[in-house]
Amino acid sequence: MNGKKTQMDMDITQIHQLLKPILWDYKTDPYDFFLTAVGEKKHAGCFDQEKALIRMLERLLWYDLIRLLGIERIKELLTPEIISKLRIKELREKYEFARKILHGEPVSFSGWSAEYREKIKHTLLSNRWYRTQPGIFPS
Repeated sequence: MNGKKTQMDMDITQIHQLLKPILWDYKTDPYDFFLTAVGEKKHAGCFDQEKALIRMLERLLWYDLIRLLGIERIKELLTPEIISKLRIKELREKYEFARKILHGEPVSFSGWSAEYREKIKHTLLSNRWYRTQPGIFPS
């Protein structure tokens, strides 16, 4: 760690601090892992660019990703193909939403997708509670 700066003006020691916890089970240098994720190196241990990106997306906070990669690089690297390979459905939805915003694509109102509307259709204004409370609403 010779104090070189990355494109995002992060010191190599800062990159090590952010990435070492997500590489605890591999003998992979965090800086090599970072270079692989951004496409400046072919492999870091068993990681290629796709696997490195997926590991970062699944294990880092959004703000740490921004610190490491910057918005422009995230916009470039966050593709539908990468998002579809994330294991957790909620993360896939979160990153697809972020990808659409970064690319200026339209997004649906949060929480009001067709699937959600159907799920709450029978509970939102259900008359079950009102039937047990006579006199609240005139007949």
